[in-house]
Amino acid sequence: MLKSFVREILGTEPHTVSTPRCLRPFGGKKRVLLVFADAEDDRASRQDDLLRKAHLRFIEEDIEVFNIAGGGVFPLFDDPHDLDADELRETLDGPQPGEFGLILLDRDGRVKLRASEPMRPEEIIGALAAMPH
Repeated sequence: MLKSFVREILGTEPHTVSTPRCLRPFGGKKRVLLVFADAEDDRASRQDDLLRKAHLRFIEEDIEVFNIAGGGVFPLFDDPHDLDADELRETLDGPQPGEFGLILLDRDGRVKLRASEPMRPEEIIGALAAMPH
C-alpha cells in the first residue's frame, strides 16, 4: 500500500536496469563495452578507430567490445557471440536505432559508464579505476 501511495505521489517507479540475459556468460569474468552506432554516423567510425588503436589495452583490462548496428551485434576484437541487439538496447535503456551511444558494464553486469559521444580509450579505461576488480 505504501509503495502504491508513493508511486501515486511521485509517479511511476524509477526504471531499474538489469543485466541482459544474453550477457550473463560474461558475468564475473569480463567487462563489456557496447557501442551503439549507425553506419551513416561518423561518430561510430571515429569511436571504432580509437578503440582499435587500444586493442591490447582492452584485452589487458578484460573488456569485450561489441558494436551494435541495426539488429546486429558485432565483436570488435574477438569471436562472435550470440547476443541480441534488441534485448541489449531495451534492457540497458540504450539509444534508439540510428543513435550513437556507449555503455560500459562491470563484471557484475552493472552499468558503470554511459556516453552519447565518442570517448578516448584512456577515458573509458580510466572509468574502470574507480571500479572494484
